[in-house]
Order: sequence, then structure tokens, then C-alpha cells
Amino acid sequence: MYNRTEIILEAYPYEFTDIQKGRGVYFCLEQNGSKKVLKEFSGSQMKAELLDCFLKYLQQKGRPAEQIVYTKEGGALFTDIDETRYYMRTWFDGKECDTRNRDDILCAVRTLAGFHLDAAGFDRELPAAMCRTPDFLEQEYGRHTRELHKVRNYIKSKKKRNEFEARFLNEYAYYLKQAEDAVDRLHGMPETPQGQYFGVCHGDYSQHNFLFTAKGAVIINYERFCKDAFVSDLAHFFRKIMEKHNWNTGIGMDMIRAYDNIRKLEPWELKQLYFRMAYPEKFWKVANHYFNSKKSWANNRDSEKLVKICAQEQQRRDFLNILQYFVHG
Repeated sequence: MYNRTEIILEAYPYEFTDIQKGRGVYFCLEQNGSKKVLKEFSGSQMKAELLDCFLKYLQQKGRPAEQIVYTKEGGALFTDIDETRYYMRTWFDGKECDTRNRDDILCAVRTLAGFHLDAAGFDRELPAAMCRTPDFLEQEYGRHTRELHKVRNYIKSKKKRNEFEARFLNEYAYYLKQAEDAVDRLHGMPETPQGQYFGVCHGDYSQHNFLFTAKGAVIINYERFCKDAFVSDLAHFFRKIMEKHNWNTGIGMDMIRAYDNIRKLEPWELKQLYFRMAYPEKFWKVANHYFNSKKSWANNRDSEKLVKICAQEQQRRDFLNILQYFVHG
């Protein structure tokens, strides 16, 4: 791959002295010590150009954002001989958000809220494939729930079950009810409002995509950007932090307040946050991973995750009860 990477780099108007492999990327070092990042890109040339436009918009708003580097021929993407697409972008050197550090977490939430305020002003239309429909979440959770049925039916058909399979069947009815309740309540919500609740979202906001740099707090890795409810970004980050903190009510409410202090969360968004937390997504993820792996193996990792999910369930229910009261009164 290194020879191929060197060939790809020849398409760009820079002299690189070294290539270092990172997590899914290649760090390309220039003579002056600065870095560029080369990464595979999932999407079309048009999507890359829209991303470039959005990143330039953020920069103009005073928000530090990585920028796409164009090839010598003026392309936002480079297509390799095997049709794999790559893009190059500038790089911020910094420290990731420490999920054990309350100040880091709240800074990441406030930065996200500020990003959403800026993103709301981006007026370029995105293609339909990059826009989530108002019923997207209901459809997605409905699909996840059907997949849980499929996993249950598969395991029940087995004559001999491993530890994971036995535990899954034991817990299935409990989590299925949560899943079905969340879908039913989403279906029963009033028509989804648009306007200020929707706009360009990051699409994969996590501790890995938030850095403390010499230029301040910076969000990176925007390639999954899309048009969706802003609360989707918050919920994605929120769930990850709550799972790592054993669904601690204090940190949960602190994150809600931190976001709300920058960008006010309206009642519809708070209900959405509640439903996104109420759906047993972690249970579905473990089941989905199991079903799509070699099921003849007794996957200890899946078993460990399932045990942890069940161990956290009482704390999760306690938090959801408080959040429900906060949302509905």
C-alpha cells in the first residue's frame, strides 16, 4: 500500500517527506513539519465538493475546520486504479476529548451546540440521499426491531446454544418491549417540525472527532455530514458518554444544560432525545454484531458486552425516569 500511497501523493501539489499510517488514514508529512491526511472517501465527487463548500463556510464563520486539498488537476477526490476514492485534508494536532473528564465532556457539548448554530445558516441544498426524512428515526428503529426478531428466531432454532445465545433469549422479551414502545411513541408524535430543528449535522459526533488544539476546540472528520435533526448529533455523543459513566444522572443533566445554554433545546428536541435514549440501541448493536459474525464461534466479546448492558440497566432506567419527568413534567 505504501507504493500505492506514494503514487496517489504525486497527484497533489506538495512535497512529502514521510508517510505514517494511522487509524484508517495516512499522515503525510511535509518538509516544514506540517501534516496532511489522506483517507478513503465514501461518496461521489459532488459530495466531496459539497463538503469542501461546507468546511469553507465554517471557516468563514470563524470556526476552525479542516479543509480539503485539491489535486493538481483540480479535483476534490483522487480515484485510484481500483476505483477507490481518496481525499486529502488539512490536519489539526491536538488532544481528544477525555471521556473521564467532566470539563472535556461539557466543552465538547457546548462546541457542538455552537456548531449547530453556525450550521443552521448554511443555505446550500444537499441531495436527497444526504437528507434524513422526518420519519427516518421511526423507520430505522422499526428496522432494528425486526432484526432483533430475526436474531431471536435464529437462536431459538438452534439445538445447542452458547453462553451469549442463552443470555440473549433470557433478556430478549424485556428489551423487545422497550424497542416496540419507543417505535410506537415515535409514531404517535405530532408531525415532525422542520425549520430551526433541522440542518447540516456532523453525522458521527464522538470523543474521537473533537480535539483540543492550539487554535482552541475543534471538530474534525466531517465526511458523514448530512441534513438531519440537530438533536441526532447530541444524542449520538450523549449515549456514548452515558454508557461510559454508567448512566450517571448528574453528568447527563449537565450535558443537557451545557447544550441548552448555547442553543436552546425545544420541547420536541427533548422528547427526541428521550426516545433515542429509551430505544435499547446497545442491545440491538450487540445482537447485530453477533448475527453478522461467525455464529459458530462463542464470541466472548459479545457475551461481555451483553453482561455489561444488563448490569447497567437499572441505572439506565433510573436516568430515563428522571429524563421523562424533565421532558414531560
